[in-house]
Amino acid sequence: MVNYEYTEVNRLEKPHNYMYTSYFGVDFFRSYFDNRLKNIEKFKARKDIQNTETIDTYFCTASTLKLEIGQKLLPFNFKESIENIISFNLKNRIFTEKLLTSLLVSQLNNKNKKLIKEWLDLLVQRFEVTKKIYEIYLVGFRKGSGDSGVVRLYWIFALSLALYYAETKNIKYLNTLLKVNDLLCSLDNDLMRKIPTQGLVLVLSVEVEGVQLLAKNLEGVSFVFK
Repeated sequence: MVNYEYTEVNRLEKPHNYMYTSYFGVDFFRSYFDNRLKNIEKFKARKDIQNTETIDTYFCTASTLKLEIGQKLLPFNFKESIENIISFNLKNRIFTEKLLTSLLVSQLNNKNKKLIKEWLDLLVQRFEVTKKIYEIYLVGFRKGSGDSGVVRLYWIFALSLALYYAETKNIKYLNTLLKVNDLLCSLDNDLMRKIPTQGLVLVLSVEVEGVQLLAKNLEGVSFVFK
């Protein structure tokens, strides 16, 4: 079987350059599906999870319901100050956690769809260039600053991508989701302790279903994923 090399080392430390990725046909798909199944089982078996933030638990549950039923079902009533997505401006520096949180809240509430796409596209562009998500983006959103190793930012980004792909079926967002998930799957359990298991399984499941849809007409690819 072809090795699925994209999760073999810590991709926070050693980002992969997907531009020169070779294609190995059916064997590659089998390797990919095997990798994702093993990682889902690994995440489900975790026993060292630290208490996750309450808002992350909400994001997991609300996102799961939205994906299953297609509409907002849970009221958002947290005391945390969540900035409205309309408050972000390219003339100011952007704190990424605030932007991603605002994106998710907007997506879960079916609001500001034009702004959701604009900001998500900027994040996709920056990630595709650097394979990193920084704590801060400077004026113009061209240059990242601060720590690029905050795992929670990558998971929230993956969740936003998963919701957007599920809604639009646009392959662009599935492509980036796959790369972000490769990064998450490459990390050891110690780095993932604060990320909820439900949230990790969710972003991987959306990705796998998307890849299955793309591969269903390829001869020899018939992996049944549950």
